[in-house]
Amino acid sequence: MSEILQKIGQETMVTHEVSGPTPGNMVGPRDFVGVRCAKLRGSMCFLAGMSTQHPTMPEQRGVVRAENGPTCIVMRPSADDPNKTKFTWLLSIDLTGWIPKTIINKVLSQTQVDFAKHLRQRMASNMDSMEIVPAC
Repeated sequence: MSEILQKIGQETMVTHEVSGPTPGNMVGPRDFVGVRCAKLRGSMCFLAGMSTQHPTMPEQRGVVRAENGPTCIVMRPSADDPNKTKFTWLLSIDLTGWIPKTIINKVLSQTQVDFAKHLRQRMASNMDSMEIVPAC
């Protein structure tokens, strides 16, 4: 689940996102409050963000507040195939809590794979009606 808490101009917003537990409940639900910005530069799209605090979203009972360090996604047309997009994701995240590093590494890598899969599905289903504009 994701909701916009505050818009700050056309390209920037504060969001609240909640993740469900991982399979096998190895990592329970987490929530994030972050500031995000989207920018288009020619044919490249930059999405950047990091955790913040917001007065309308204190920590929630039953959900661990996790932290995003500076994160960035860069999307640009593939140099090899103009029908493909090169997707680069720099992720800095602290799930907080008492979780062994081996489990965190497994969960985060699977989360990135799942995100890419869902993004591909969404892009494929929305290509006919999609308008390319900054997400904010």
